[in-house]
Amino acid sequence: MKQFRFRLQPLLRLRKQQEDQKKRAVGALLSQIHDLQRQALELAEAIKAEGETLKQQYAQGNVDLNWVSHYRRYVTSVQRAIAERIQTATNIQEKLHHARRELAEAAKQTKILAKLKERQQKQYEREWQRKENRELDEIGTKVFLRSSKTA
Repeated sequence: MKQFRFRLQPLLRLRKQQEDQKKRAVGALLSQIHDLQRQALELAEAIKAEGETLKQQYAQGNVDLNWVSHYRRYVTSVQRAIAERIQTATNIQEKLHHARRELAEAAKQTKILAKLKERQQKQYEREWQRKENRELDEIGTKVFLRSSKTA
């Protein structure tokens, strides 16, 4: 049986590569968002830990006004860093939304070509089977005619 050859195979391969590239882009964006969220949580935990230290000092009566001033500046600075990370994550979320739409479109284009290939391959196999059946019928007819002539 002659092997099936899909004429658009190079295009299908290209579409699959594009889809894989889009998947990697979505994964990279998700990873960035996860890292930013993790950093924001770590910073929030740092503020909480410093707050606990301040409470302990206050409970012990060892409150240093310079340290309290330093704590306020630290908290303000860390809150600003958290806000920046949240804003960056929000911006990346927008890029992620766009990248997911592109991925969906790339997957759709790949699926269209894959379905076309599948349909053409099935049609090829049906045609091959018909041709093979015709040849077998022809051989059977010739054998029958030969056997009927000799009988």
